[in-house]
Amino acid sequence: MASPLSPEQAEAYLDRISLPESAKALLREGPDGPRALEAVAQLQQHHMAAVPFENLDLHYSSHRSLPQQTESVYDTVVQRKRGGTCPQVHQLFCQLLRVFGFAVYCTGGRLNAPASPAAAMDVDRSTVAYGPLIHVATLLVIQGRRHLVDTNVGPSASPSPVPLVHDQPAVDIWPRRRRMIYDTLPATSSSSSDGKWWRLQIQEPADAPGWMDVCCFTETEWMPVDFAIMVSGIGQLGAGWFQSLVVCFRLILEDGSPVGHLLMLHDEVRRYYKGKLAVVQKLYNEEERATLLRDEFGVELSAEERKNIRGTVGELKDLDHDFYA
Repeated sequence: MASPLSPEQAEAYLDRISLPESAKALLREGPDGPRALEAVAQLQQHHMAAVPFENLDLHYSSHRSLPQQTESVYDTVVQRKRGGTCPQVHQLFCQLLRVFGFAVYCTGGRLNAPASPAAAMDVDRSTVAYGPLIHVATLLVIQGRRHLVDTNVGPSASPSPVPLVHDQPAVDIWPRRRRMIYDTLPATSSSSSDGKWWRLQIQEPADAPGWMDVCCFTETEWMPVDFAIMVSGIGQLGAGWFQSLVVCFRLILEDGSPVGHLLMLHDEVRRYYKGKLAVVQKLYNEEERATLLRDEFGVELSAEERKNIRGTVGELKDLDHDFYA
């Protein structure tokens, strides 16, 4: 399938995420290059570090919507240097890979509640509670094998392509490990089906006795209209925290390798770094949040956008807090 992105737009995209020239050269060799998988891994990691998973348009825009059209999402990500939600960013990332000849498509998925960006830090990771189809999985085919490439879900996402091979653990963000399993969903997930799903799991710390489910999906390709219906359903029915909490997430790279992540969840900033998770900042008003978004995520909210959140459930209202005290 051809991509609607032009070669010039693709190059601007790569510059937007600061992809090194060496990685660009590997990517241009396409899926038949000897280091194609490495090229996609570098692309994925730089993308996750530069293009945040965020729902800011639901809180700071006047339209309160999540546009899906390639041209609109491209403008948001590349020209405005913003991020987006998984239906938006995954579909755009697919179009980028197609420019370089990769066979890639998207499908719908379910998220496990304890792996959600909004989950409490002390959540019981042994719980399996899958919700509706509100996630997106990008499936990439290299040398005849499918891989999960998840650029946009939050802290539990793997920063590297994960082969769809049953029970093959590998290092994820050190010291965390990840694996795929192909199995039915546990009864605790409210599913009674005996159908099998691909389930991404992480183990943290690496010597922990159990694994935590992150997401599950099948290999059925979804069309753009399927995602439009999904997004419309989220807008009509809601999706828990997504429309009430402001969230922004990015990967942390050091020397080109993933070492952790940074998550802004409503009024606090969580930092996972080399195996340690901590709350590093509390936010008390919109001025602090806007400064944090600019300095840590590269997102510059205009004065008009900052006005749009006033009076909504997502607004931070403690205007009298003295954060210098």
